[in-house]
Amino acid sequence: MSQDYNNDYVYNYQDPQLTEQQRVDTLQQVEPVQQDNTVKSWVNFSDSRYLKGFLIGAGVALVASNPKVQKAVVSGAVKTWSAVQGGIEEAKEKIHDIKAEAQSE
Repeated sequence: MSQDYNNDYVYNYQDPQLTEQQRVDTLQQVEPVQQDNTVKSWVNFSDSRYLKGFLIGAGVALVASNPKVQKAVVSGAVKTWSAVQGGIEEAKEKIHDIKAEAQSE
């Protein structure tokens, strides 16, 4: 019985019909593209993704530097934290009440 049943899944480097030079060529890696490592590569105004990020970042910085916005964010965070703490305390009280009822029965 022959082991030809798996020939459809032979890799290039395993193919007996390839020459030795072709096997070497398939194993060699392609060199990565050289990238420009200067500041110019950081600032690419022709790329739409860069422009979107730049505008969003500038908008966030402008809004975050406004004292009224800072106060609103802080007060909102404090109110949210207080609500979370109150909810936790309420849940603890309910659990305590349920335990007390279960023990009294």
